[in-house]
Amino acid sequence: MGLFDRIAAKASPQSEDVYDDELGYAEYDDFDDYEGDYVDSYEDAEVTSLQAVSPAPEVARIVTVWVSSFNEVKTFASKYRENLPIVLNLSKAPDSQRNRIVDFALGLTFGLEGTFSTISDDVFLLTPKSVKIDSHGSEKKHY
Repeated sequence: MGLFDRIAAKASPQSEDVYDDELGYAEYDDFDDYEGDYVDSYEDAEVTSLQAVSPAPEVARIVTVWVSSFNEVKTFASKYRENLPIVLNLSKAPDSQRNRIVDFALGLTFGLEGTFSTISDDVFLLTPKSVKIDSHGSEKKHY
């Protein structure tokens, strides 16, 4: 039987017939002696109650880091990879280093599907995917 014939056979309604690749068509009555595990009716089935999934744990720790050069990015990157929110303070970083640090932090949050938020010109918030941010007010800068 070709591929088209098999598709047509499976697509066409068969009232009491079952198709098996090796046996061809068979009647449902041929399977009366089946001794496998099955349930005769839904009343005989075991029912397991549904249990609520516990919500994500509350954030118990936030890490604040003052970074003054690009060489110090490992200090907050390792903590962020542990799913900890990071407050990144760049007030001590020179302008030449600040752009590199911000670009690195943006890449880190994007790569781990988190959120990068601007708090002020010098302070940024990096939140992991597991942490939800609630913002109130008119300015919301999340990347």
